[in-house]
Amino acid sequence: MDLIDKKILCELDLNCRLPLSKLSKKLRLSRNAIDYRIKNLEKLGIISQYICSLNLGLLGYKQYMLYFKLHNPTKELEKEFIKEIINEKLVVHASKIEGSFDYSVTIAVKTINELDVFLTRLKNEFSNLIKDYFVDIVVDYKIFKLNKLLLDKGEKFPKFEKYASDDLQIKIDEMDKKILRELSQKGNISIVELAIKTKSSVDIIKYRLKKLNKTLITSYRFISNFNKLSYYNYIILLKIRKNTKKDEEKLISWCTFKKNIPFCAKRIGYFDFEINAAIKDINELNEFISELKSEFGEIMDSYEIIIESQVLKSNYVPF
Repeated sequence: MDLIDKKILCELDLNCRLPLSKLSKKLRLSRNAIDYRIKNLEKLGIISQYICSLNLGLLGYKQYMLYFKLHNPTKELEKEFIKEIINEKLVVHASKIEGSFDYSVTIAVKTINELDVFLTRLKNEFSNLIKDYFVDIVVDYKIFKLNKLLLDKGEKFPKFEKYASDDLQIKIDEMDKKILRELSQKGNISIVELAIKTKSSVDIIKYRLKKLNKTLITSYRFISNFNKLSYYNYIILLKIRKNTKKDEEKLISWCTFKKNIPFCAKRIGYFDFEINAAIKDINELNEFISELKSEFGEIMDSYEIIIESQVLKSNYVPF
């Protein structure tokens, strides 16, 4: 990729619904040139999916991270396991990982009973496959914008998306749900196409989107394949032995301004904090871990390193 490709990616990461005319004006390129480059980025697999993200806490959802270790899986049984996870509407994100565990799953539920039902069904159906698992509660997590990674753009207050909230809940109706379901898997869908898909009028869609953008939708972006960007997506899971508010703020601040951290999360459970790092090679990983230990060795009890090898599902609309 050249600089123009990186700028296009960063703009689409900020808002994948941005019209080509506005994108062309911002980057001072013709619409045809922009369109050609975007299609090429899609063809190369660098852009794999356009999505919309929601602050699910406003709808009364709590999110849990589940990690599964499988016991000598056959290809057929593992495919059935993956299919079961992907087809569960409450699963908003799932990945194949390498390390102490084989799969990570993020599930959004309104009650602890929904989580219990999901886990019970999974354990019963795959009792000979699931060797071990653990569950963490997601307290708060942040996804940072690509410009700090791709453009090394140092900002005083970097932009990020917050995906958890205990704020006052809001209500949506069935039409809102139809709109969000379409946007969840095609965040760049046109107003006209969205009206056709939901059997509504353009004016109604415009009105509804304006309202949802103000209250519930946090972003329109794309899912990026870090391997196609010459990065490995390392996940560092931390156990914290001392966790004062000041320590926590320092750790979050470090993640915010560290160029190659696209994601971080606070948890309650087996691990206390998660850091996702875009790493190019083993030397860069060693440097990253050394800096992490140097900065936070006093509060860290232990850590686990895993690699996300494949994103299996990203759908932040669990209804």
